[in-house]
This record gives sequence, C-alpha cells and structure tokens, in this order.
Amino acid sequence: MTRGLSRKETAPERGGLISRPCSCCHRYPVCLSARRPIRSMSGLRVYSTSVTGSREIKSQQSEVTRILDGKRIQYQLVDISQDNALRDEMRALAGNPKATPPQIVNGDQYCGDYELFVEAVEQNTLQEFLKLA
Repeated sequence: MTRGLSRKETAPERGGLISRPCSCCHRYPVCLSARRPIRSMSGLRVYSTSVTGSREIKSQQSEVTRILDGKRIQYQLVDISQDNALRDEMRALAGNPKATPPQIVNGDQYCGDYELFVEAVEQNTLQEFLKLA
C-alpha cells in the first residue's frame, strides 16, 4: 500500500501491490480506462508479509513502517504472501534465496534489510540508505 499519504487503500486481491493513483483517471488501485492494476516499479518499496507466525518479523515490519510514516516518507508496501512471484522478486533483489521480510528497495536498487535499516536510523543516514539523497 502506498504509505505516507492521506489516502490509504489496500487491494490484496490484486497481488498485494498498491500503487499511486492512476495518472489518467486518478483511481486507486485499478486504472478505469485500461481496466488493469497499476504497478509502479519506481519509488521506495517495502516487502512485507501479512501471514507469518513470527513475532520478530511482525515487529520488524511494524517498526519499519512506523519510522517511514513518522518521517513522512512515501513508500509502497508489497505483501509477498499474496503471490510467490513477489517473494521470488524480493529474494532476487536482495541477492539472497532465503531473505525474509522486511526488505527495502528503491526502484531497482536494493537498500537493505531490517538490521541495515535500523543502523541507518541510529546513525542518522536514513536518506542515504533509502537512496533518496
């Protein structure tokens, strides 16, 4: 889901990808003129899962989204539990076949995992870590 904006919507039935409003019809998350999901590979994406038994993963995902929301940084939340292809995409971008959420990507550049994210926050280098600066 696109976060950091005033309007928040979800569409798990469309693979868990939530995008910005369509540029032609300004609808969430399906373009009315093309009748297709809007999928943007640009911008900041946080790969997460809504289905996990791990309290650690849930806690890490919550902390990442809380910090990004608090700093008003816009991002797209990608739920890998909706489609195995999304999980494979996350792992390919991370370069680790066993990577678990949360993983953070900006465009096609891998930023890092939870540990690297927290380290960047503590060192006040979050903008550089997210490749926004």
